[in-house]
Amino acid sequence: MNQKNNKVNILVINGSPKGINSNTLKITNAFLDGIKVKYQGFAKIDMVVVSTSNINHCKGCFCCWTSTPGKCIINDDMTQILSKIINANIIVWSFPLYYYGMPSKVKALLDRNLPLLLPYITNRDDGGSNHPFRYKSKHAEIILISTCGFYSTINNYEALIKQFDILYGTNYTKIICPEGELFSQKQLSNRINEYLLYVKQAGEEYAFNRSFSDETEQKLNSLLCPPKTFVKFADNSWNIKNI
Repeated sequence: MNQKNNKVNILVINGSPKGINSNTLKITNAFLDGIKVKYQGFAKIDMVVVSTSNINHCKGCFCCWTSTPGKCIINDDMTQILSKIINANIIVWSFPLYYYGMPSKVKALLDRNLPLLLPYITNRDDGGSNHPFRYKSKHAEIILISTCGFYSTINNYEALIKQFDILYGTNYTKIICPEGELFSQKQLSNRINEYLLYVKQAGEEYAFNRSFSDETEQKLNSLLCPPKTFVKFADNSWNIKNI
């Protein structure tokens, strides 16, 4: 990453419908705290709160490829958001799993990234095809941080991870945390705080090495509580009778 004067621009795309009250954001903030250990005052962190942003759906008019190259004709917050994406060194996608994918408004934001691509089709190394980036000099590092309301990633995260693999290759970094609803439970604060310390350590390791140690990776992949305990807690939390 090319950093003038050791400065780094970090853009957090907070895609949780809960906004700043997001459980996923708690993990993201811990990760950013770890990154700050290296960059300290040289890290400029900006956040897009998708839930409160004015983001319309892509119309599929392709004006951003033809009549106004690189510029969307829709007048909303995406104009500023795209500028932030272009200038970011690190982009953190932070959102919970919704119906085995990303929340709908995050998908709308992603669709509106079309002006950042060129209309021409190029071949991928994996045998597929894609559209090349309009701004060749800007390849931000990508981090995906996500939680879900299940105790396992199996048969839950495959579609989302495949989408990110196609979008960004396999060189992006991800923290996937099942049992995400537990982050709002005070009775589990000790375990939650322990996990968030692991996440902070991961952020620090990423800042220095652009990777996690095997030990940290193992801690990040550990469940917050046993599956049976989580299922019982999750089912009882609805407090719905006579079903």
